[in-house]
Amino acid sequence: MDALIESLQTIKDIFFDVGHMVEAFPIILAAFPVSVFIGVGSFFLGIPGGLLLAFMKMSRRRPIRWMATFYIDVVRGTPLFLQILIVYFGLTLLPFYQTLIKEVPAVKEPLLFGMDATIYLRAFFVLSLNSAAYMAEIFRAGIQSIPKGQTEAARSLGMSTPQAMTFVIIPQTIRRILPTLMSEFILLFKDTSMLAAVGVAEMTMRSRQYVASTFNQSAYMVAAGFYLLLTIPLGRLVGRLEDRLAESEGGGGGKRPPTIDAPAIDAEHVVAHSDLIPLNQRQTGR
Repeated sequence: MDALIESLQTIKDIFFDVGHMVEAFPIILAAFPVSVFIGVGSFFLGIPGGLLLAFMKMSRRRPIRWMATFYIDVVRGTPLFLQILIVYFGLTLLPFYQTLIKEVPAVKEPLLFGMDATIYLRAFFVLSLNSAAYMAEIFRAGIQSIPKGQTEAARSLGMSTPQAMTFVIIPQTIRRILPTLMSEFILLFKDTSMLAAVGVAEMTMRSRQYVASTFNQSAYMVAAGFYLLLTIPLGRLVGRLEDRLAESEGGGGGKRPPTIDAPAIDAEHVVAHSDLIPLNQRQTGR
């Protein structure tokens, strides 16, 4: 019994030391807006790219379809961490980037939260392009889940194909894929932690600096709490949206099935397929 109490005390001292958690709290709190800003910005920047890739992949022209497929396969088939390293350390070697720094030195001046614009630009660039590849499959599955009769009805009313897509198909698609898009945002927000490896001063980076100076792990628990502060409410909201969506489509709402037999984008993502599973079973996970 004494050994158990001693072990629990050791765990508490290493991971849940109140003194260290209190000291680390304001440091990580200051970095919380950085993680949120990069996560939200990358998400909204990735939406146009995801829509474009979805339309390209559904194109009847084979070269266009191949280009979208190639991009999505490459992005999904390589680790995000590797993509971050390539962008952060490879982009700076390109002539146009060096010219930008020379011509517009202001981009190296401190901007929001003490970081310069180039750090944000590279973060938005790599995260939004990565997220666009996953959103493309979400948009494509959502668009293809709308019955073709909807397009034909819109065309019979005199709408062109772009108008039918803009005013009839896309609004219905957004409604259907909203829970899945929110899940994608949660995944993207957690992925911002990988930017710590290239020195971006977000929450994981700040907690790691504190741990390195104190040799106590409690700051990581504080950082985890900040991530959960956003991901748990959003996760619950996704669940409610899925239930309401299922109920509105005659699925009865209520509890979702415990298992999902959905086609996987890769080991980390699962995307809906309109021909195989009901709408209320569509989710993504990482």
